[in-house]
Amino acid sequence: MSDSTRVLMILDHFSFGGAENLIAELGRYHPATLDVSVASLAPAEQDRNAMLNRLVDAGLQPEYLSVDRLLDPAGFLALVRKLRRAEVDVVHAHLGYAATVVPLAARLAGKPVVATLHLSPQRHSSRGEWLKERLSVRIPARLGRLVFVSQHAFDEYARVHGPARATWRMIPNGVDLDKYTLRSGARSSESQVWAVVAALRPDKNHLDLIRAWSEVVAVHPGTTLLVIGDGPSRADIEKAVAEAGLGEVVRLLGRREDVAEILRDVDGVVSASVDEALPTALIEAGASGLPVVATDAGGTREIVVDGVTGRLVPMRDVPALARALLETIGDPARAAAYGAAGRAQAEQKYSMATWVDRLGQLYKEVIGARP
Repeated sequence: MSDSTRVLMILDHFSFGGAENLIAELGRYHPATLDVSVASLAPAEQDRNAMLNRLVDAGLQPEYLSVDRLLDPAGFLALVRKLRRAEVDVVHAHLGYAATVVPLAARLAGKPVVATLHLSPQRHSSRGEWLKERLSVRIPARLGRLVFVSQHAFDEYARVHGPARATWRMIPNGVDLDKYTLRSGARSSESQVWAVVAALRPDKNHLDLIRAWSEVVAVHPGTTLLVIGDGPSRADIEKAVAEAGLGEVVRLLGRREDVAEILRDVDGVVSASVDEALPTALIEAGASGLPVVATDAGGTREIVVDGVTGRLVPMRDVPALARALLETIGDPARAAAYGAAGRAQAEQKYSMATWVDRLGQLYKEVIGARP
């Protein structure tokens, strides 16, 4: 094997999401130790392609494997043939569908396999959905290596689908620190700009954040909140902003490709989420040297150390969220200390270089363990 490990990253699809963005960022980073390509299990005609151009721009030459659904015998056999012919050293599946299908096909194709689950275990409404999640854990753990992105996710999957096996690993995702620069100085408490970077979905809990922001502007009328992201809750959020009379100070920017640039000109990042495995947006905030105020959701506590890198408050506690925001906005020196600690933590634990190094070690391990 050469010094550069050839890796085929297989995603459920090319829709916009954290895992898809992570692979695009890896392509842009272009590590010398990894030769990365990417593929979608979902066929092109499903039109789940929002990230396609970004993956192309990252130089990853994305392709479609066209396994239409979980039970697709013809598509599965075609996948086995494609993997058998693929000139790669290891196959790395991302997300639950791929984590279930790809390890089986990779084993039949004689390729070492790794799978990463990027979410926490979900509360399922049916036995069938629970079983699908269980298979996404059990299959890669038996046939290769299974990666969780936070200790919280590792522990929760062990509780729900455990016990943990020797093939389980915890490897947090990384960000390219060179993209994120520290801003010099903060605005006054009366004119600060904060951001929330998250998909507009119920679990991100923007409605509680809007309620808390009403309390913030009651004390600091000039403070602005930028809502970055898009999704099914947009209409509900717009309605809440209008009803609270916050149209002048809460701006919905939609999905943006320039988040790193936006973070250079804000004073802090906030999250009211109730479900997180490892919130990349808060790592990016730390990389930008920004204070963070966030709810204690899952892996968030591994990034936001209360009183060190920001403030951590109970989930769905609007008054506590508002108080933490007001205390941080009102104390620029403390906010700056939070931001400096966040940057140091990002450099130590969440850099792209660290992530790539840990992946490289895991790939060598699984290649060496190939039956």
